[in-house]
Amino acid sequence: MSMLRTKMTSHLARVIALAVIPALVACGQQASTPEPQLVPTRTLAPRPTATHTPLPGAQPRPAPTAAPRPLTGLTLENADRLARVFHLDEPPPRHIYSVTSDRLVVFTSRSFEVIAADTLDLQARTPVQLKDKANPIFWYAASPNGKLGAIMQLDGTIDVYDLGTSRIITTIVVPEPSLEIVSDIALNEDGSELVVISRGELRRIRLADAKIIGEGQSLPPATRTIRFSEDGSRVAAVQPTGDILIVNAVSGAPVITLTGVFTSATIEHLSFSPNGMKFGASGGESLAIWDLSGGEPRLQKTFTDLGGAVEPAFDRSGRFMAVLINPVVLLYDLQRDEPRAQFRLAGSLPVWSVNFDPAGERLFLAGSGELASFDIVGQRSLQSATRPPITGSAFSADGETLFTWSTIYPSNDVAIFDARTGEVRNRLLHDAPIAWVEPDRANIYVAAITLDRGIHVWRARDGRLLTSIDAPITDTARTLLCFAPDGRSLVYLDGRRIVLHDIAADRELERFTLPFAPRFMSGCDNDAGIFAAADEQEVRVFDLAGRVVATIDGVNGLEEAGVLYLSDDGLRLAVLTRAQLVIWDVQARHELRSVRPRRVPQGGVLSKDGNRFALNFGDNVDILDVASGELTSLDLPEGSSTITFFPRDSRMIITAVMIPSPETAALPFDRRIFVSGELSLWDVRTGEMLRRIALPDPPYVGAISDDGASIAIHTRANAMTVWRVSPER
Repeated sequence: MSMLRTKMTSHLARVIALAVIPALVACGQQASTPEPQLVPTRTLAPRPTATHTPLPGAQPRPAPTAAPRPLTGLTLENADRLARVFHLDEPPPRHIYSVTSDRLVVFTSRSFEVIAADTLDLQARTPVQLKDKANPIFWYAASPNGKLGAIMQLDGTIDVYDLGTSRIITTIVVPEPSLEIVSDIALNEDGSELVVISRGELRRIRLADAKIIGEGQSLPPATRTIRFSEDGSRVAAVQPTGDILIVNAVSGAPVITLTGVFTSATIEHLSFSPNGMKFGASGGESLAIWDLSGGEPRLQKTFTDLGGAVEPAFDRSGRFMAVLINPVVLLYDLQRDEPRAQFRLAGSLPVWSVNFDPAGERLFLAGSGELASFDIVGQRSLQSATRPPITGSAFSADGETLFTWSTIYPSNDVAIFDARTGEVRNRLLHDAPIAWVEPDRANIYVAAITLDRGIHVWRARDGRLLTSIDAPITDTARTLLCFAPDGRSLVYLDGRRIVLHDIAADRELERFTLPFAPRFMSGCDNDAGIFAAADEQEVRVFDLAGRVVATIDGVNGLEEAGVLYLSDDGLRLAVLTRAQLVIWDVQARHELRSVRPRRVPQGGVLSKDGNRFALNFGDNVDILDVASGELTSLDLPEGSSTITFFPRDSRMIITAVMIPSPETAALPFDRRIFVSGELSLWDVRTGEMLRRIALPDPPYVGAISDDGASIAIHTRANAMTVWRVSPER
């Protein structure tokens, strides 16, 4: 059943995880041909120039909640919306819904997309209109000719979209579907008819006049699972006995019953060929293939001992079958009864769906932000596109370049954007998924650490790889700390060792060992070239020669979790734990201020000058003035989740807020449904909001440039916007 429920998640900490490589389950004999590997070559979406056209469904722009003042440089007019080159939430299993000779129809959790089959470039995007965004459950379909798409919502409303114009061409209302009784929809080959199953009742509807065609049919009330063929001509219905009923939705021919294969195993996967002539089902450790082209069904082949259920897909002729055994897609030649080849995405990323072109010559794979095409006959990769959701971004020191990466769906790609024009300048491709990216302070280098603990340094200007530091043989953890102030060395943590690597000479310059295994650390990208590290008892500040600059003890909560922040000049250190915030003068080795948060903070941020600290509680922010000890509170919408930014002028603070629906605002965080957002500018001395801009999508992650003049906001839909903040207007 093509039913989808979206769920919002949030990343609140910077974490480097070790990669886990799953065991590969084999199906039948192994292919003797080499396994094609794929490297991303381009972004999937077009890259238009910046535009101020409102997004579909966007509300009118709100007026400021307070009169503009000289400090308010945050305006709607100086916001540049970058191209939606990253736009992919986790899709339903049938992500690539249909393929024609020249196009693919891809369905995401938010839209239908038409993609050129040859180049994998996006041709058109049709956002779906949902009545209940807080509870988006619906069924979807696309016509095999790639021209129409349809969704059915819980109230029985079916909207049919023209995928060329992105408009609704007709709306049909059917009996309300049920989550307990099987329901689904399909469109026929040319998009002239809609086939609907609602509460087990099957109807064909002519779209021209919304009239029901032929006799209605009823599925047995105990039917567990259904699956349409791509053209809607047939539907498979799984019964509690393990029998599978094949119902002809067009001719009304007698029902075909497939028996005797899955008497004890639960059937997990069903699949038709696009024209309904081949059918496969998998459950337990078995896969059965039937030929439905004759008068009687014929059990063509059975695979057993697969180690688990697998998902098959067929080409239109019925010759080839692609079996998804993540991360490998095995191509099987049913005519010759032998494996043909194996395909996978770059980096062995998980595959979500597979489909063939009508001629059976190309295979398309989608998953984890990747889309790829393969030549079946030549057994080689053709094209690749990548657009994983952004979970991290960082500006270059001059604010002109924006580096973005993804960790939700493992991706080996770092996209480099021109922050002024929105164009993609370059893409840095790695052998393993990205964990973190660190640009230097001189606009020369950018470093990335991957999940296999490899470190790679690139020249930011032209994307040239300068050095790669292989992962250690031991299981020690690694993390990037900074580029040293001398401009020639990269500093990183390797277990308990601090290593300085000379980039130009590509050799280790020096190293020293910390006196303890650090529980958490600060970076060292400050003028003094120092960093802080904490164990369960104390915090020590080190210079890059390994000398102890200061020792801080008596901080509550170090044994649990915390974060360390250094001001840009390295003179002030903030230590934040669940129980205490302490601000220290590093040179004087003196405590300047100590605060007990009113509740456990989600995070915090120290202003660049070290004069203020923002305690982030999600729907409240407390700002500490280090000199006076005064706290100013910013009241935010109930249940919200907030990102905070200090510009250079710490008299201002900027918040980007994800706002939940009223019905879920009081629920635990992981159960809230975030539906909108707002970007606001505040006077930190008074707590007064100076400017508020409503956002149609919740801001998910963000970054601010070193000079505080540019802010990048990324939404769950992966629309990116760069906002300009000037000190005066």
